[in-house]
Amino acid sequence: MWDPKITIEYVSDPAAAERYREAHEQFDRNSQWLQANWPNLLPQARGKILAVAGQEAYLADTPEEAWKWTKDHHPEDKGPLVQYVFAKEGPRFYGFRGRVVDVR
Repeated sequence: MWDPKITIEYVSDPAAAERYREAHEQFDRNSQWLQANWPNLLPQARGKILAVAGQEAYLADTPEEAWKWTKDHHPEDKGPLVQYVFAKEGPRFYGFRGRVVDVR
């Protein structure tokens, strides 16, 4: 089973902090663009990998193809969004597959 580990680091380098801020802002813009344009991408996006960079969408068959598109077409965008779009609409059921530990 996966052993979760969390590392928290204080970033004191102003240049690094600026790069993180810029990437976060670009990711937010791409995410907001996706929310506004989601109806235009369906149903053709179902079962595909969706890439959004530079507030533009691309549908790919593999994650590698999607990431390559973001780098080739929008190299300036430091906050691209790549995600799988489920093939079928409807409810999904998730189950816990780990072990239950009694902490009493």
